[in-house]
Amino acid sequence: MTNRSESRAKGPTREYLTPVVQRKREEGGTDLISSLARAEVEGQRLSDFEVVSFVRLLVIAGAETTYHLMGSCLYALLRDPILRERVVADRSLVPKLMDETLRWESPIGTVMREASHDIEIAGVLIKQGAGVLCHVGSANRDERQFPEPDRFDIDRVDNDHIAFGFGKHYCAGSRLALLEAEVGLNAALDRLPGLESRPGEDFNVIGFSFRGPDRLPVRFDSV
Repeated sequence: MTNRSESRAKGPTREYLTPVVQRKREEGGTDLISSLARAEVEGQRLSDFEVVSFVRLLVIAGAETTYHLMGSCLYALLRDPILRERVVADRSLVPKLMDETLRWESPIGTVMREASHDIEIAGVLIKQGAGVLCHVGSANRDERQFPEPDRFDIDRVDNDHIAFGFGKHYCAGSRLALLEAEVGLNAALDRLPGLESRPGEDFNVIGFSFRGPDRLPVRFDSV
C-alpha cells in the first residue's frame, strides 16, 4: 500500500469500523473489538476513535508488514538465481534470508516518535515534544554498523538491525510475523518449482512508511 492509497483508505475504514465499535459497546461479545471497547483503566474507557485506531494498527501490523516481508524476500531471491537455488536446496537458510531482508528492505520504512526531552543530535537541537520521523531503512544501511550495507548477504555476521524496533517499543508480534513469513515462503518455494522472474520485466521495492515490491512478475514449472 502506498502512502497515498493509505491516506485514501483511512476515511472509509474509520466510517466502517466506528459503528462496529459502537455496536460492540452496546451488545458485548468475546471478540477483540468488544474487549477493547469495554476495557477500563482507572474507570476510563478508550474512545471510539482510539479503538478504531488500534484496530487499524492491528490490521497493518498483523497482515500488511508480513506480506511485505514475504514479498521482499522473494524479490531478493528473484534478483539472485544462485542465492535462490541455495535457499531452495537448504530451507534452514530461510530464517537468515528473512533476517537479512528485514535489514535490507524493512517492511516499515519510517516510524514517528515524540522527543521526551530536549536533545541535540549532530548539532541540531530537538525540543521536548517535537515530532521526530525516524528512518528505519537508513539506520539499517548505516555503513558504520553494516559493512557493504547495500549488498544483500544472508551470511552477514552481527546483523543487528532495527526492523522490529528496540527497547520498550520492540514489536510484540515479531515472533508471530517471522513464523507466518517462514511458513509462507516455504510454501511458495514448495508449490512453485523453478520459480524465476519473467525476462524483461522490471519490478522494485516501493513505499515510504510501508515498503514492499510493487509486483512480482514470475514464471514457474507446472506441477
